[in-house]
Amino acid sequence: MSSQTILVVDDSEFDRGLLVKALAKKGGFHTLEAGSGAECHKILATRKIDLILMDIMMPGSFGTEVLIKIRERFNPIELPIIMVTARGDASDVIGCLHNGANDYITKPVSFDIAISRISTHLKLAEASREMSRLQQMAALDAMITTYNHEINNPLAVAIASLNAPLSTDQVAMERLKNSLWR
Repeated sequence: MSSQTILVVDDSEFDRGLLVKALAKKGGFHTLEAGSGAECHKILATRKIDLILMDIMMPGSFGTEVLIKIRERFNPIELPIIMVTARGDASDVIGCLHNGANDYITKPVSFDIAISRISTHLKLAEASREMSRLQQMAALDAMITTYNHEINNPLAVAIASLNAPLSTDQVAMERLKNSLWR
């Protein structure tokens, strides 16, 4: 069973139920349900969600309005959102994508296509998190290398000065003092 959680947002209890059952049976996903945009926001405030499937046409607030509000808090990599719509007009699809949706699925939903798209977006999000982690590790490695360089160079000068025959050369002593302070 997948440890990833999908939030299904749809005002139709019947449509939500179909999606939830298919996601559990065909994809092994853990799901949560919301019947409105307000309920969606409440869940997002208290739970970690890996992906949202959201209907466009909902009473009270359209899915696109909810999408825009979610995008103020989460970017498309942090929280992929796939819009689910009975409307297949190009302008509806383009509007959703323009407002931050990662993808869309038309009703009636082909569950095999839905599972495939969900899996793809979850893998992309995971790959992005891994890339970010690797970039942080590379930055940390570069910082450590820089610090090592900043520490080792003055120490090398100081050691070389100490290993030199005792000298009253003021320039050599000043270089040793500066290296040790650095």
